[in-house]
Parts: sequence; structure tokens; C-alpha cells
Amino acid sequence: MQRGFTIVELLVVVMIIGVISAIAIPQFQRAIIRAEISAVAAESKTLYGAFKRHHIDLDMYPYSSASPAFQLDTFEPLVSLGYYRGDLQSKILSGRADAYDSPDDQGQNREFWLELTLQKDPTVRFLIADSDNAPLSGGSYMDGIYLYRNGVLTPIHDPD
Repeated sequence: MQRGFTIVELLVVVMIIGVISAIAIPQFQRAIIRAEISAVAAESKTLYGAFKRHHIDLDMYPYSSASPAFQLDTFEPLVSLGYYRGDLQSKILSGRADAYDSPDDQGQNREFWLELTLQKDPTVRFLIADSDNAPLSGGSYMDGIYLYRNGVLTPIHDPD
């Protein structure tokens, strides 16, 4: 007598594997996005600290257009001046920040904002700011790190 599996038994096993995959894969993808958000949030705190130290030492934030202007892809001059040593570029869309400004409405270079988009999920954005002029802020004064998702801006770091 030969032993083996019937086609029905094999189909049941394949269906069970399919159901488990349909549940597990989206959960796994969401976990990856949550991990990336946490990593970018942590690295954003480091970058925020770099901006603050720059301001304390030089009595201003980096320029947005005058030389040496803040670079969206390299984060200069924060890097060359030794304020920032992170690797945020590898986790953000196109390896560069979306936008930066250092508005002068409170005095020259007395405020700043920087916007970033998560590489793994472009619907997730970050705002790093000490300003009332950031586009994502809607005119409210923001000081710290904020997550922008589904039209909601949520603080993820209060300034020290």
C-alpha cells in the first residue's frame, strides 16, 4: 500500500499557508515602517541638537541662501563644523531633505525649519523646527521634532 497525501490535503495546506501569509506580510511591512519612523525620529533629535548647538555657538542658525547656505543633501555647514555626524540621508527620500529655511522675521537667522520625507513610506514626513514659519505648521510656533502623517502634525520631541 502506497502512502502519500491526497490533493485535498495538499490544497488545505496551501490555503492555510496563503491565509497566514496574507495576515503576516502586511503586519511585517507595518513593523518595518514603524522601525524606520523610530530610526528617523531618533536621528532627527540628533540633527535638532546640532542646529541648537550651532545657534548657541554662533548666535544664529545656518543660512538658507547666503553663503555658506545649508545644503539639503549633505547638511553642511553642520557637518563640517562638527555639529552633526549622523546618517539621516540614507533613510530619507532621495537622500536629501525636502526644504529648509531660516526666516528673518524674528531677526536674522533666529529661527529655522527643515522638512524630511521617509524613504520607505513617502506619506510620512518630519518637521524639525524652531520657527513659526514652517509650511507644515500652519503658522503655529514649532520647537522640536514633529511627525506629519495623514494630515496630522504630532510632536515627537519636546525641546530641552
